Amino acid sequence: MRQLIELITLWERTLGTPPSEQQFIIWVESHTPDIVRQAILKTATKNQTMGGTMSEDHKIRFASKVMLTLSAQREEQAENREKLRQEFEGQVQR
Repeated sequence: MRQLIELITLWERTLGTPPSEQQFIIWVESHTPDIVRQAILKTATKNQTMGGTMSEDHKIRFASKVMLTLSAQREEQAENREKLRQEFEGQVQR
């Protein structure tokens, strides 16, 4: 619960009015808190480069897309590490 409050507070400090608590719960259940945090910061950066003109809906959709992308990248990297580990172990056993 503490992480949820920290993420909501981060959103408030960097992006203004946060989405519903339910939205944060969905994000935290779907992604690691670290990925949610990175997505909030990336959204804040995007909003700043747009002169603070992102709508609330755009912020939520952008943050969600960043989370999906980061989670997919992390999963792919984990799969690649596992393949490399298996290849390495196969070479060592020969």
